[in-house]
Amino acid sequence: MMRWRISGILRPAPLDDRDHHRPGSYALRQVMRPDFAKAVCSKVAGRNLYVVLASILIAGCATQDQLCTDARPFRERAQQQHRSGLFVEASALSRDDSIALFGVPLNDINVQPVWLKVTSFREDPQWLFPKGIDSDYFPTYEVARRASKLSSLSEHELYDRLSHEHIDLFIPARATVSGLVYAHNDEGMKAFSVELHGPGGSESFSFVVPVPGLPTHYFSTDENSSQRFLDSGDLDLQGLHQWLQEIGCCPLNAEGKPGDPLNVVFVGHLDQLRAAMIANDWDVTAPVTSTSLQRMASAFLFGSRYRYAPISSLQLFGREQDLAFQKARAIIDERNHMRIWLAPVTLHGTPVWVGQVSRDVGVKLSGRFWPPTTHVIDPDVDDARFYVMQDLLIGRAIEKLAFVKGLERATISKPRSNAENDPYFTDGLRAVFFLADKPVAPSAVVILDWALTPAMEPYRAFYINGGPATVEYFD
Repeated sequence: MMRWRISGILRPAPLDDRDHHRPGSYALRQVMRPDFAKAVCSKVAGRNLYVVLASILIAGCATQDQLCTDARPFRERAQQQHRSGLFVEASALSRDDSIALFGVPLNDINVQPVWLKVTSFREDPQWLFPKGIDSDYFPTYEVARRASKLSSLSEHELYDRLSHEHIDLFIPARATVSGLVYAHNDEGMKAFSVELHGPGGSESFSFVVPVPGLPTHYFSTDENSSQRFLDSGDLDLQGLHQWLQEIGCCPLNAEGKPGDPLNVVFVGHLDQLRAAMIANDWDVTAPVTSTSLQRMASAFLFGSRYRYAPISSLQLFGREQDLAFQKARAIIDERNHMRIWLAPVTLHGTPVWVGQVSRDVGVKLSGRFWPPTTHVIDPDVDDARFYVMQDLLIGRAIEKLAFVKGLERATISKPRSNAENDPYFTDGLRAVFFLADKPVAPSAVVILDWALTPAMEPYRAFYINGGPATVEYFD
């Protein structure tokens, strides 16, 4: 079984590496070399190198990775959509898929093939625009040039293989084409659009597909599992409003201390929730394992980012988070991160998810043996909530929006603190997002007559009732 390595950070791992099945072993050897350590010290002035090296060494004692696996070939696990006489199948290749197909781990050079099959029952031809899959997609020869650094084959030999698998971008009438588009690498899940254009019009098919290989247990989340611990049953809208006000302030850490406040709620099915987040550039997270800790340490040393960095566990409804997403920023110290729990209630049979989102702005010593460091959150947690709202509105992912009182208001002068003693302030509201089945323009989103943010409250008539009966505008 193949495992992820930090080879993309230090250098690509050779295919004949004897330690190929030992994640991070090359990184550990490099860190322990005196000349490497000396070079690193000059690059990380002001950082706690001892803590980072200790993290790498201790990481060897972490639990074994649990990979998101799918034994089926990428063609068989493809998702399908059809509309207007067009039938589209799509999947994203994992690292193992690339090795099996080309003999080269293309993902190690930040290239991920996306497989497509388009069947047209129409009389007009179509053009496939690969920019919908990746606005910076790779031409075939560029992939061959990159891949030659990892292969004994020449650029020309690799080009022959890669071009043979590349999809034909022109689709004749009543024809089928299939093949690969070479995009940038994503782990865990990948979002993209298949854009088809012809004389009779244009069609766009949006996909969010799994990518086997990322160590994570979040793929085992089952929205139907709520039936095992339902304690409040199926609610109507008024019942949900009441329940959201009563669920408490915050999830708890292992010592029972309150963590970051619960400030976001989603009403919708699991596939809707995942699609809404991944399509808006949020990434799934890896659990705390030897591999993920080593990748975190390398990102810390080199001042880079790690899109899938682990998020610590907090407890709500008697268990740790069911889902976790993050949006990495420039370096690993900085990110937006979100924990989400499947609630023990439903709304007219639709799953409800309760979560917290905050923005990490730095790293500090935790004062514990393990983990030795922890992130520092930005105190304005309402801004993080607003960030999610922007993503979902711009992404046209919600049909309704509401705010509910659920926290005690905290101010800059009198903030509250989380389990790591980071201060935060808030207006005390939770945003409730009702996920849509199809794209909804921001102006068409319905705002429920619940609470409103302090800025919105003076304009309640506009937000709730569509404005006064008569509105005059003057040039």
